[in-house]
Amino acid sequence: MDAVRRRMLNRLPPGDPSRSGLDFLANSLFTRFEKAGRMDDLEVSILLYRGALDLRPPGHPLRSLSLNKLANAVKTWFEQTGRMEDLEESIALHRDALELHPHGHPLRSTSFNNLAGAVQTRFEQTGRTEDLVEAIVLLHNALELHPPGHPLRSTSFNNLAGAVRTRFEQTGRMEDLEEAIVLHRNALELCPPGHTDRSSSLNNLAVAVQTRFEKSGRMGDLEEAIVLHRDALELRPPGHPDRSSSFNNLANAVWTRFEQTGRMEDIEEAIVLHRDALELRPPGHTGRSSSMNNLAGAVQIRFEQTGRMEDLEESIVLHRDALELRPPGHPDRSSSLNNLAIAVRNRFEISGRAEDLNEAIVLHCEALELRPPGHPLRSTSIKNLANAVQTRFEQTGRMEDLEEAIVLHRDALELRPPGHPDRSSSLNNIAGAMHTHFEQTGRIDDLEESLRYLEEGADHVFSNTLTRLLVAVAWVTLARSQRHDSTLKAYRVALSLLEKFLVITPTVHMQHKILLGKNGYPTLASDAASYAIQVGEVAQAVEMLEQGRALIWSQLRGLRTPMDQLAKVDEGLADRFLNTSRELESLTTSSESKSNTLVAQDIATGASQKLVDEMYSRKRRLASQLEDVVTEIRATSGFEDFLRARRFSVLREAAVEGPVIIVSHSKYRSDALIVLHDRPPVNIQLDSDFDHNGPSLVKDLKTALQMTEPDKCDAGIESVLESLWNRVVSRVVEKLGELGIEKQTRIWWCPTSLLSALPFHAAGPIRVENDRNQYLSDDYISSYTPTLTALINARKSKPGIRRPDIGRPRLLVVALPDKLLLEVENEVRAIRRKRDFVKCLVREQATRKVVIDNIRDHDWVHFACHGKLNSKEPFLHAFKLFGEDRLTLLDIIQSNLPNAEFAFLSACHSAGQIVDGAREEVLHLAAAMQFCGFRSVIGTMWAMADDDGPFIAKGFYKRMFAEEDSPELGFKRSARALRETIQGLRKKRGITVERWVNLIHIGA
Repeated sequence: MDAVRRRMLNRLPPGDPSRSGLDFLANSLFTRFEKAGRMDDLEVSILLYRGALDLRPPGHPLRSLSLNKLANAVKTWFEQTGRMEDLEESIALHRDALELHPHGHPLRSTSFNNLAGAVQTRFEQTGRTEDLVEAIVLLHNALELHPPGHPLRSTSFNNLAGAVRTRFEQTGRMEDLEEAIVLHRNALELCPPGHTDRSSSLNNLAVAVQTRFEKSGRMGDLEEAIVLHRDALELRPPGHPDRSSSFNNLANAVWTRFEQTGRMEDIEEAIVLHRDALELRPPGHTGRSSSMNNLAGAVQIRFEQTGRMEDLEESIVLHRDALELRPPGHPDRSSSLNNLAIAVRNRFEISGRAEDLNEAIVLHCEALELRPPGHPLRSTSIKNLANAVQTRFEQTGRMEDLEEAIVLHRDALELRPPGHPDRSSSLNNIAGAMHTHFEQTGRIDDLEESLRYLEEGADHVFSNTLTRLLVAVAWVTLARSQRHDSTLKAYRVALSLLEKFLVITPTVHMQHKILLGKNGYPTLASDAASYAIQVGEVAQAVEMLEQGRALIWSQLRGLRTPMDQLAKVDEGLADRFLNTSRELESLTTSSESKSNTLVAQDIATGASQKLVDEMYSRKRRLASQLEDVVTEIRATSGFEDFLRARRFSVLREAAVEGPVIIVSHSKYRSDALIVLHDRPPVNIQLDSDFDHNGPSLVKDLKTALQMTEPDKCDAGIESVLESLWNRVVSRVVEKLGELGIEKQTRIWWCPTSLLSALPFHAAGPIRVENDRNQYLSDDYISSYTPTLTALINARKSKPGIRRPDIGRPRLLVVALPDKLLLEVENEVRAIRRKRDFVKCLVREQATRKVVIDNIRDHDWVHFACHGKLNSKEPFLHAFKLFGEDRLTLLDIIQSNLPNAEFAFLSACHSAGQIVDGAREEVLHLAAAMQFCGFRSVIGTMWAMADDDGPFIAKGFYKRMFAEEDSPELGFKRSARALRETIQGLRKKRGITVERWVNLIHIGA
C-alpha cells in the first residue's frame, strides 16, 4: 500500500498544488465509500490520507486534522477486514491527535470522542476491561467540554450512552442500561424535528430500549423500539446513507415481536424490510453480508411456520453467500457459521440427509470456538450445538451423543441464570434432553428432573409469556403421559398463561388467530377438564372449563364488570377501573376493522404498520395499568377475589333455575357433567368410542345440511339426533330422573369443543308406547349457554331497564324482505298485529346506524333478514341490512345496550359456528347479542326456511304476550314459548326435521 502511495505522490512534482488536494480527494472517496460500500474507495482514501499526512509534518497546523482523518479511515478498514493491526494503528493515531489538542483547544473534545470510539472497539474485540473503562472516562471528558447549548452535546450524550450500554452488556448491571437510556433520551431532546442528527438519536434510543426488552421482557420497550425505528426510517428517505441500516434495524425489531407473539404479519414485514436493505447493499458494500444473513434468517423463520421448502433453500443459499463474505478473522463469522448450521439442520429434518446434519454439527463447533467464555452469544452456540448433537442421537441411538447434549444444555443453562430472558427456553431444552434420557434408561430421577425444569420454565416471569406458555404445554404433555402428580398444576399454569397471553394481544382478531394455533391451545381447557375428572376432581374440571373456554368473551366481559359495590367503598378506584377498562375495550374491538385493513395492505408501507405498532404499544400500556388497578382492588377488603377465576361454589349459581349439562369432549375422554346448585357436580362418563367418533357427528350433520333432497337431508339429521340420544342424552335424562329433576322443567346445555355445533335439545327419537316419535324437546325445555358465567350474568337484574311510563317491553323489528325472503313482510305483520308498542325498521329504514341507535332504546329486538357467516373471520359474521350495510358481530360487541333484554334472530346461521374455527370460543351472532346485554336470545343453527317465519313469529309472540300478568319475567318466558311454538310447527304437514330442529334458545 505504501509503495502505491509513493508512486501516486511521485507523479506530482514538488510544489504541485494538486498535492494539497489529496485531503479533499480522500474525503470524497471516503464519503462515496460510506454511501456505496465499495472497498476500493476506502482503500484509495486511506492512501490519500497518508499522503496528506506526509505533507503535514510535526508542527504543521493541520497535522492533527490529518491524524484524525487517517485514524477514522483505518478504523473503518478494520471494521471491514477484522485486522487488529489496523485498529491498533487507529488508536495510536488518535492518541497522537489528542496530544496536539491540549486543554483549551477547540478540537480536544473531538479527539476524546474519536479515541474513545477506537479503544471501545478494541474492547469489543479483546474483552479488555481497561479499554472500556478508558473509553467511558474519555467520553465523560468530552461531555464536560460540551456544556448545555454546545452544538455537539447531543453527540456526546449518544457516544457516552453507547459506551455505558456496552458496560451493561458485560456486567449485567441494569443501572448501566437505565443510565444509557436516560443519556439517549437527553440526546434526542437536543435533536428536535429538523435536526440533522435526529434519525441517529432515534435509532440509538430504539436499540437501547430494545436491549432493555431483551433483558426484562417488558413488551412496552419492544413496542417503543419499533415506533422509534419507524420514526428514524421516515427521516432517512431514498438516497440517505443510513436508510439500509434503518431497514435492517426495524426488520430485526418486528422480527423480535414475531418471536413474542407469533404474528405472521411481523415476519412477513421483516422479510420485506430485509430485502429492501439488501437492495441498497450491492456486491462490494460492507453491509451486504449482514443483510444477507438477516434476510436468510427471516426467510428461514417463515419456513419453520409454513413448511415452504423454497424458503429454506433460499435461506441456505443466502447464508452460504454471507459466510463467504466473512472470512476467518471477520468479527461476524461466528454468526454466519451458527445460522448456516441451523438452516442445514432444518433441511436434514425434512430430507433426512445425514451430510446435512454432520455439516451442521461441524459449523456449530466452529462457531462455538469463535465464542470463548465471556462472549455474549456463547450460550446460544452451546444450545444450538446441543440440539444438533441430540438430533444425531435420535438418528443413530449413540448414547454418547445424548450425554454430550445434556452436558451442553447444562452449560447453556448456567450462562442463563434466573432473571435471564432466555432461561425458560434453556430449561425447556434440557427438560427435553432429560426426558429422552429417561426413555432410554428408565431412571425416574431423569423424569423428575425433566418435569422440574419444565415447571421452572413455565414459572420464570422474566421470560416472555409466549415461551412460558409453550413450556407449560410441554409440561402438561409430559406430566400427563407419565401420570405425574404435577399434571393438574401444569394445566392450571398453562390456562393462566394462555389468558395472560390473550390479554396483551391487541385485538379480538389477533386473539382469535392465536386460539386457532396448532400448539394445543384449542383443546387445552377440555383436555385439562378430562384429567381433573380422571383423578376425581370434578368440581375443578368445571372450573377449568370455565376458565379456558370462551376466553375472548370472558376477557371482554371482565372489562364491563359493574363497579357499583366498589364505588361505595372507593369511588376513585372504581372510576380508574372503569376508565381503563373502557379504553381497553375500545382498543380491543374498535381497532379491529382498522387492523383488518392494515393486514390487507402492503406490509411495507410504514404508515399502516406504524398504526399497528401504536396499537400494540397502547394495548400493553393499558393492560399494565389495568393489572395495577386490579391488584389495588384485590387489596381492598371484600374484593380479594375480584376478576379471579371463579370457584365452583360461585359457578354452581348458574344452576339455580335448573341443571346445566356440560358435555366435555377431549381426545382423552368424554363426559357429561351435571351442574346442580345445591350439591357437587355429577359426572357421567360417556362411551370411549365417543371420544373419537363424537366430532364425526358434526361432519355428518354438515354433510346432511348440504344435501339438496329434503328426504336425504332429514335422514342424515335424524341419524345424528339418534346418535346423540343413544350416546349422550339418554344417559343424562336417566340421571336427571335419579336426581329428582322433573320433566317439563328447564335444563341448560353447555357443549364444549366441536360438540357446540350439535342440536342436543332435539336428541331422539325416544321410543314410547304409542309408537309416536318423541324427542328430548317433548320432555324438557332446553336452552344453551356458552359458559356458566354467561348464564349467571344473564339472570342478574339490570337497574333501570324500563322507562317509568311503560311497564311493558319495547320491541324493535328489523326486516329486510327481498326475492329470497318473500315471507318477511308477513312475519312483520304477524308481530305488529300483536301490540302497538312495536317499532319496525323495514327496507331502506334499516341502515346500520339507524339500527344500532334504535337497539339502544328497545328492550326486545327481532331480526328478520339474511344472516351471513364469514368462514375466515368470525367477527365479520353479520346481519344483512339495507343496501351494502351490515351489522357485524363486532358491531354488536361494541354496542352499549343498557335496555337489552330479549332478541329473536330470525336469520340464517345466527347461532351457527364455523366448524373449523376456534373450537371453544362460541363465536356467533347470538352469543354476541348475549354478551352485549340481551338476557335471552333465540337463534338459528343453520339456514332458516322463509315459509316458517310468519308461523313462528305469530305463535311465539302470542305466547309471550299472553302471560303479561305472569310473575315470570318476559324474557324468561321465551324458552317455553319457543318450545311450544316449535311443537306446533312440527304438527304441520310437510315440516321436515331440518326446519323444526333449527331454532335454539340461549341464556336465561
